[in-house]
Amino acid sequence: MLSSSKEPANSPSDHDASPTANQTELGLRKSDRRLLLTMCFCTVSLSGIIWIAKNTGRKPEVEIVRSAGQQTLYQIDINSATWVEWMQLEGIGEVTARAIVDDRSANGPFHSIDDVQRVRGIGDVTLDKMRPHLSCIQCSDDIDE
Repeated sequence: MLSSSKEPANSPSDHDASPTANQTELGLRKSDRRLLLTMCFCTVSLSGIIWIAKNTGRKPEVEIVRSAGQQTLYQIDINSATWVEWMQLEGIGEVTARAIVDDRSANGPFHSIDDVQRVRGIGDVTLDKMRPHLSCIQCSDDIDE
């Protein structure tokens, strides 16, 4: 016997209540959602594996080899050095450096390294500190250093 209800078998209320295989959620079928979920899982997993591989591997150590015997010796020629070059020496400030250059301009070139003491502010202690850094190219050989 047939049902005496007046509603058709495929009424809209029946269609909304029972999901079908082709019904979509967010515009995706169930199989599409599974594929998308699997792809996201694989992407996250591979990213994690790559990150772990790059960050847990031991990086090679850099070894710095320095030669202990070499030192750079800064030397200036007492008759051609500018006041800026004189200032590079320990114990010589701008005022003293300018005084050395001014003295050399006024009184002529220095004849020996010891002759630098004629400048006010240069004494035995200061000259001894500077001596390894001074050279005199135009000085006579018998007077030099």
